[in-house]
Amino acid sequence: MPSYKKIALYASYQTGKDLPGYVRFALRHLAATDFHVVLLTNDRELSEETYKFIADNDIELFLTQNHGFDFGMWHRYLKLKVNNPTAGVAQESMGNLDRLLVLNDSIVYFQNNFEKFFAEAEKSTADVVSLTSSNEIYPHLQSFFLYMKQPALGAFFMHLFETPEQEDFLSTVRHMEVGLSEKFVEAEVRMEALYPTDGKALFSARELIEQGAGFIKRKLLQRRFNFDEKVYFIRMGAKDALNTDYAAIVKQAGLAHDFKEEWLPTAVDSPLRHKADLLWEGAFDKVGWPLLRTAIKTKYKLLGKPLEGDEYK
Repeated sequence: MPSYKKIALYASYQTGKDLPGYVRFALRHLAATDFHVVLLTNDRELSEETYKFIADNDIELFLTQNHGFDFGMWHRYLKLKVNNPTAGVAQESMGNLDRLLVLNDSIVYFQNNFEKFFAEAEKSTADVVSLTSSNEIYPHLQSFFLYMKQPALGAFFMHLFETPEQEDFLSTVRHMEVGLSEKFVEAEVRMEALYPTDGKALFSARELIEQGAGFIKRKLLQRRFNFDEKVYFIRMGAKDALNTDYAAIVKQAGLAHDFKEEWLPTAVDSPLRHKADLLWEGAFDKVGWPLLRTAIKTKYKLLGKPLEGDEYK
């Protein structure tokens, strides 16, 4: 295996033989940088066109099991390279590693800002740079994009190799994503987000787009939220953020010249289902949640217990 000083690990879970256009867009532009790009994706049959795209862009392909989400894919790839028994070339390669970028396909990059992200990360005094951050559970960098310099790599590898792969999404967020920032703090690794937001990043897509970030969470375009997640938006006063036409905002901001409009993921719910959701969401926002919040606050007041959470203010 060649010795690479910069490696980008792009984790992607897909079901078809082809790669979605937004995934190919991100991979092609990442491959045009000085990073060695690895596509980590669930093991399945791929089309000849996909193999040709991967070869034409000099991308390394790593097919793996679907377990542990993106952290599981990163873990299995890096563990294999570090523990490869063939003459130690992999160990030497990873030992020469100076920059590691981990990212996933939960984000749609509709503009090619990778060189700008990298330049800003290099100008930063931080050891690890993300695009956004969150204060939920514990202040942490969001792991859909982590640009790590050499001082951050030890803590990252230790966390990845010592923490078991998680079985569900919420456990992955708590133990892998949030836990990683906790590990960085313990190791005195300096962290920074390039695009801080006034509110929670999930509710601030319009703000990020207006900042020229050039990316959006795929889940927002697809309106792919379960009932509890929709209730969470309302409890946090973000019902409008739940139902915004993000595709229209993205198009207005401008797509890259080589990003096709049809590559934008579309809503997974039908127009009829969406109208039905708007009805109960409106009722819950105006009546249901205020009544429930008052009842909860009263209960805690009577019990003399503190009630934490922005949604109870």
